[in-house]
Amino acid sequence: MTAEEMTNRYLQRLDNRLRAYEMALNQTIADIESDYDQGCLGVTEAQWQDIIVLLGGIVQANTRMIHEASKNVSADGEVSGSLLNLLELAEHFATLDFPESPLIKQEAKA
Repeated sequence: MTAEEMTNRYLQRLDNRLRAYEMALNQTIADIESDYDQGCLGVTEAQWQDIIVLLGGIVQANTRMIHEASKNVSADGEVSGSLLNLLELAEHFATLDFPESPLIKQEAKA
């Protein structure tokens, strides 16, 4: 196998992982919206703003913004459920670490 073939194979696997993480992120956002609509999610106005900043940081691939917003979201108390999933996914986007194992958890939930 040539170096170009190896590189293309790796990039294809990474692209597949990124698509899977994108789907996991979209599902997590939908879960947060659903939790909020059902009254199961208690967040402050400041936390909502930090969640929006966090999502913007992910979209912009801004690691500093992701780290700061992640800290702020959890600063007002314990975070669980869909918000915890969002913070875990944000960490993957901040570090550009997209292993396959977290996807298995997400796919098991679906």
